[in-house]
Amino acid sequence: MKTEDNRIEKDKNARLGLLDRIAANSGCMYLSDLRNCISIRCCCFAIAEIPAEDYPVKVWEDAVSYITGTEVDFKTAEEAKQRLLEYF
Repeated sequence: MKTEDNRIEKDKNARLGLLDRIAANSGCMYLSDLRNCISIRCCCFAIAEIPAEDYPVKVWEDAVSYITGTEVDFKTAEEAKQRLLEYF
């Protein structure tokens, strides 16, 4: 049953956009709050808890672009996730 639980959780996360997930898990009311995250620790914790493989690299790139205001290409989702963690 553990495999089924993991699949259900992954499906739920895939439906929830990455930015929405980061905002919700860090206590931000609005996506725009991510740009000026009041609680850097909460944002870092929220990002760190999300497995990079839950989202394609393009989704991570879009999140980096939205939050940092820079356009960057990454080879892997993990690289993009690490860039977000470094930003905060």
